[in-house]
Order: sequence, then structure tokens, then C-alpha cells
Amino acid sequence: MNGIDTTTLDATIAKTFKEVKTAVDAHNEKSILMYSHALRALVDLRREIAAEGRAGA
Repeated sequence: MNGIDTTTLDATIAKTFKEVKTAVDAHNEKSILMYSHALRALVDLRREIAAEGRAGA
């Protein structure tokens, strides 16, 4: 996955996790769902990038 800055991706994952936590604390179900889906997609993307890195080593 050339062109994806892993540092920026990691920061985005951390920020999205904080948003999930805020939504949980506020008991906001719609935000929990939205941010949880986004977080899952970001983590899956990060996992793919890590797997490519191991395969190319």
C-alpha cells in the first residue's frame, strides 16, 4: 500500500478510538456505531499494511 503514511494512519486510529470512548461515555449509540465502524476499517487497513511489510521483508 504505497503512499499511505503509517504515522498519520496510527494517529487517525488513536483519534478515532478516543471518539469511540467519548461516544460510549455519552451513551450516544449512533456515534458509537459510526466511530466503531470507522475504527474497524482503519485497524483492518493498518493490519494489511503490516502484513505487506512482513511479506516484503
